[in-house]
Amino acid sequence: MFLRNEWYVAGFGHEFGERPLQRWLLGEPLVLYRGASGGVVILEDRCPHRGAPISAGEVCGDAIACGYHGFTFDPSGACIHIPGTSTIPREARVRAYPAIERWGWVFVWMGEAAQADQARLPDYHWLVEPGWEGRSEYLSVKANYGLVRDNLLDLTHARYVHRKTLGTAAVTDHPISTEARGRGVRVTRVMTDIEPSPFFKRMGGFTGQVNHHQQIDFAPPCHVVINTRVSSVTGSHENRSAQFHVLNALTPENARSTHYFWGLVRNFALGDEAVTQMQQRLNRETFFEDLAILEQQQVLLDCKPAGWRPVATRNDGGCVQAERLMSRLIEAEIQARNEQ
Repeated sequence: MFLRNEWYVAGFGHEFGERPLQRWLLGEPLVLYRGASGGVVILEDRCPHRGAPISAGEVCGDAIACGYHGFTFDPSGACIHIPGTSTIPREARVRAYPAIERWGWVFVWMGEAAQADQARLPDYHWLVEPGWEGRSEYLSVKANYGLVRDNLLDLTHARYVHRKTLGTAAVTDHPISTEARGRGVRVTRVMTDIEPSPFFKRMGGFTGQVNHHQQIDFAPPCHVVINTRVSSVTGSHENRSAQFHVLNALTPENARSTHYFWGLVRNFALGDEAVTQMQQRLNRETFFEDLAILEQQQVLLDCKPAGWRPVATRNDGGCVQAERLMSRLIEAEIQARNEQ
């Protein structure tokens, strides 16, 4: 089950153009395009005439014509033209999804359009805020979005999965604290006087011992922001500091596949394209290390024996609280829908 009345990332703004794009979200086929007036449009990608993909057609001004029989739909989903007839059946319409373009990303409300609440939009403002620099990328993960979320909320795995990139042995020696924050969860780990990871040695130029602060914030349904601050230990021969925000939007394609939209921004070496390229390459390598584990994990969980349950430890605090929060929200949404 998915939480419907929330904002999900549907794509990057540059993906919306005159050429329609089909993308499946929450098990539903959507067509994404940008109309002549410049606005982004997201419609159900299933023509009511014969069920063909509207995305196989073409954009006509702000409307889109199905590539099978030419049924044409405006941004509200209403059919405005049927070749060969002036009569348009009332049922000839498709669902239109509220969409907001912000920070170079396009968000879609997958639930009831009347309940779309802009105040619930997740915050990724660092992508455009002065004093921060970085880029966004996309990764397809053949695993449930909850597995990707938990991978981000419990960074203990970095010692083993990311030995060559983010890994540091200190991560297992420093406990986490977990805090429920309204409609969200925060996980914090503070590591003091440790050896910097390979990533920070290369990106921040650290050679001596550092203090490493991790703050991970989860917001329903699938948004995770990791704030990492690294600074030289007071009194050391270095006086360096670096801060990163890892921005993660985990939009379910279906129950076993995830559209992973991510961004990485830093607050130093601004304007240095070589640093930006290295930053993206190193983080991409890190995510590929995660992907190798997550996709195998999904295969094994798909065939788990009856009654099998995961064993939780203290480091799973953020994962457990996030899962409980999502379960409560989904249950409440289903109950509200049944009462209508």
